[in-house]
Amino acid sequence: MILKPLRQKSKTFIFRSFDNHDSDEPAKIIFTRFPMPNEDYPMAEQKAVLDSDIMKSLDNSPEFRETLVDHMINTMVSNIMAGKVDYRRFFNECVERIEDLTYDGREIKTIDDFYNHLPEEASFTIAQEAHAYAKEADRFTAEYKKK
Repeated sequence: MILKPLRQKSKTFIFRSFDNHDSDEPAKIIFTRFPMPNEDYPMAEQKAVLDSDIMKSLDNSPEFRETLVDHMINTMVSNIMAGKVDYRRFFNECVERIEDLTYDGREIKTIDDFYNHLPEEASFTIAQEAHAYAKEADRFTAEYKKK
């Protein structure tokens, strides 16, 4: 069998947000690699209340009830966050650099520049678009070798 690429993503990504794509010199995100299909970059790990050490030390004291309520709230927050993408972690693991992006007179070249100098809404919007692009699957076709 011969595996041939029909469409492979470019490691250079020109995002569309903020009319960047229509610019004479659009800003680019340069990927070092693309995430595997099972890499989700969750902001937190999903947890179960009943599997915690707190539940193993169950008693009916007021201190325990307060600890249990705090634990349940923290678990709910973690589980909500587990469904969200940690875009900074994604950038740290998959992006090499940023090219041709300037904000407020400052060149944005590194991931730290991207997150420390761009407004939060702008970095979120661009990172969300880059993540969606990176998660797109390449397309391949297979041919069988002739004997």
